[in-house]
Amino acid sequence: MKQSLGLLEVSGLALAISCADVMAKAASITLVGLEKTQGSGWTVIKITGDVASVQSAIITGASFADLQNGLVAQKVIARPGEGILSRETVTESSSVPPLQPDAEAAGEEPVPEAAPEERVISCNLCLDPACRRQKGEPRSLCLHAGKRGDA
Repeated sequence: MKQSLGLLEVSGLALAISCADVMAKAASITLVGLEKTQGSGWTVIKITGDVASVQSAIITGASFADLQNGLVAQKVIARPGEGILSRETVTESSSVPPLQPDAEAAGEEPVPEAAPEERVISCNLCLDPACRRQKGEPRSLCLHAGKRGDA
C-alpha cells in the first residue's frame, strides 16, 4: 500500500501540537514532524499513512484549527512521487544492498556493499554542498553571497 503525505499549516506551535494530537486520535497516521516556517509563527505538521487515514486526519485537524482561528493551509498528496517522502518514512522502496559473492563462496560472513556517499546540502540559497551556511543563518554567510544575479 502506498503512503500519502499530509501537510497542515497552522499559526502557532501550541495549536500545531494540539492539532497533531487531534489528528493522531482521529486516524491511524504517523507524525513525521513539526516544522516552523519563516514568519508569522506558522508551523507545518507533516503526517504520513494510507490515503484515507491521511485525508481524514487532515480534515479533522483543519476543522480544529479553523475553530481556533489558526488555519493557514492544508494539503494531502496521495501517493507522492519518488523522493518526496524521506527514506525513513517509506518502507516499500527500501531495499537491501546486494551481498558480495566472494564472501559467500569462501564461507566468510557476507559484507554488504558500501553505499555511495551522499552529500548533505545545508544552504537553502545556493544548494552547494560546499557551502557552510545553515538554513536560517544570515545570507551573508553563503559562499555565493556576492555572486547573486550573475548567470
